[in-house]
Amino acid sequence: MNVTTAMLADAATVQGGKFYIHGGGWDTLWVESLPATQPAMAFAWIFQVEYGEALEEIRFVVDLVDEDDVPAGPRLEAALNAGHPPGSRRGAPVFVPLQWTLNLVEFARAGGYRIRVNVGERELASVSFRVIQRK
Repeated sequence: MNVTTAMLADAATVQGGKFYIHGGGWDTLWVESLPATQPAMAFAWIFQVEYGEALEEIRFVVDLVDEDDVPAGPRLEAALNAGHPPGSRRGAPVFVPLQWTLNLVEFARAGGYRIRVNVGERELASVSFRVIQRK
């Protein structure tokens, strides 16, 4: 399994196997003061599940860490079982778009952060961003 796409957005949803993204692709949160609470943000990514993995349960973790890889917020532990869609060709991978909406995330300090996707000890993807206080 791999991640082919990952991004941060103001909001995201998946319907009918497609992403609907609002305000996607940002890398900076500008805040008035610290600590700061971000009302909502979304992390959107696409898993590429290989044909031989499609019928297995694949456990994954998505979490928010600071620039020192210290946990800095919410953590999602979940499992995926993609199956083989009707009409799929033997050997063809399955692409699974997923999104995770994070509400009321508090950032104690300015600096670098990232949201990462892990399967076991293997990091499949991460998206970095920074929190900057306006002066």
